[in-house]
Amino acid sequence: MMTAETKAAWLSERCGFLTASRMAAAMAYLKNGQPARERLQLMYELLAERQTGENVRHVVTDAMLWGTEHEDEAVDYFVEQTGRDVKLSRFYKHPEIEYFGATPDRELDEGLLEIKCPQTATFLEWRLAGVVPEKHKPQMCAQLLCTGKPWCGFIAYDPRIKDERLRMFMRKYEPSAEELAKVEAAAKAFLGELDAMWEQLVAA
Repeated sequence: MMTAETKAAWLSERCGFLTASRMAAAMAYLKNGQPARERLQLMYELLAERQTGENVRHVVTDAMLWGTEHEDEAVDYFVEQTGRDVKLSRFYKHPEIEYFGATPDRELDEGLLEIKCPQTATFLEWRLAGVVPEKHKPQMCAQLLCTGKPWCGFIAYDPRIKDERLRMFMRKYEPSAEELAKVEAAAKAFLGELDAMWEQLVAA
């Protein structure tokens, strides 16, 4: 877990960036083809961060707090079950796309780890489906685009499950070139629109 000083530096470094954790919002459109409210809201938030140099604060729900508090426990359980060498990650800037970055939860020598500690009902839904949830694929693709790694392991963990054998769900996600290209194009389009909004603002 980050110290307060490390977290402050991390927040400062990513200020104004489209990050992997918000990639799904950047790709959110309504059925009629219009941008969803969450996409527009993200654009305004990033514009605000670039204008002020301060990170926009978000409400932390009980579910989000639970996930954060149990991430290290999930990593320890993963290491115990697999014997893999896991290390903390850092903030990666995309090598070519300005203002596009990602901070994976953890790294392996050859891949990344995305760790989720959801509510039990969600955990059981994922486990029974047996696949990486679609809603998290944009985030994982963005991480791979920014780090250059070939795959990302999806880990869901819930220590409240009584049967210890069922507490962790793992799947390896190695997206196709087409999946990666789709996310990369979406990032470029979003950031292009944000740049246009910036130009409109400063020219007013």
